[in-house]
Amino acid sequence: MKHKMQESVEKRFDRIRQVLNLQRPDQMPYGDIGFVEYRPDVYHLGKPEFVVKPGEVGVSRDGKKKYTHDGGVWFVGDKEKYKDYNDVLNVDPESFEIEEVGHLMLSKMSQLFAAKARTHFPVPWHYGTLITRATIEFGWEPFLMASTLEPKKFAAILDRFGQASLAVIQGWTALEGTELITIHDDIACTRGVIMNPQWYREYVFPWYRRIFDAIHKKGRKALYVSDGNYMPVLDDILETNPDGLYIESTSMEPGEFMRRAGKDKLFLIKSDSRNIDFGAPEEIYKELKMLRELHEEFPGMMMYRGGGNPKPGNAEAFNRYFQELLVYSK
Repeated sequence: MKHKMQESVEKRFDRIRQVLNLQRPDQMPYGDIGFVEYRPDVYHLGKPEFVVKPGEVGVSRDGKKKYTHDGGVWFVGDKEKYKDYNDVLNVDPESFEIEEVGHLMLSKMSQLFAAKARTHFPVPWHYGTLITRATIEFGWEPFLMASTLEPKKFAAILDRFGQASLAVIQGWTALEGTELITIHDDIACTRGVIMNPQWYREYVFPWYRRIFDAIHKKGRKALYVSDGNYMPVLDDILETNPDGLYIESTSMEPGEFMRRAGKDKLFLIKSDSRNIDFGAPEEIYKELKMLRELHEEFPGMMMYRGGGNPKPGNAEAFNRYFQELLVYSK
């Protein structure tokens, strides 16, 4: 059993390294990557305190978080500290820590990385970069109002988040063995970008460029992740020079997106959640067949299955069709 597991892990490493070199492996990589997060209590959303039934919303004991069965944890901001946008604008940016890239950080990162490498190809994942960090700290309404009414003043807070994120990324790039680093920042919803594109160009995208440059300086690759439809600013994102991009198929059509981005990019694709949760097996088959055809054109593809509450039989159908369509050597 141990030998078979080791063989499987080695295959996962081989497949992902082929993808990083824009070579199509023996199957579409699916489940080969294992994301590694440093201090998710600060830069992510933490874990639910209790299990929530499908279709229900739970609230944490302190009232600062909401839980769903499918979506995990959603921060609603600290309502006591940030009652409205004035509280956001009056916060001292220096109250948000910029960590030292030193022994303590690197030791923790090394432990997390090594643990994940036993079973998957480890990929550091930094979740709360700029916009997502703002929603975590302040809640949506105070953040949006502050950033709209006093953009230049709010930019000082974003710069602090950028500096904090850059420090974490510099830690990951200093770690031996790191090959791909994921930068997450939700700038869009299903219908399009959240903010005016010009606002992103002025206050957000320059930080992306700095972060990706820091990753490239150490010979690593950068994968950019945002949920939703960020096609309206795709050209701007490409100018910041990420090596790879995330596609949420529920919000964007993969083929159109990939052809605009180019064949020299990596792509992490989340399959359409509507198919697995609400659709029929025929729709799942059609989607995976489409991904197979795209994989012939774009070798740098990886994927994972969308959906949080599959319709009966659909998870089995997905696995069956994946084997049939996206595993090329038996």
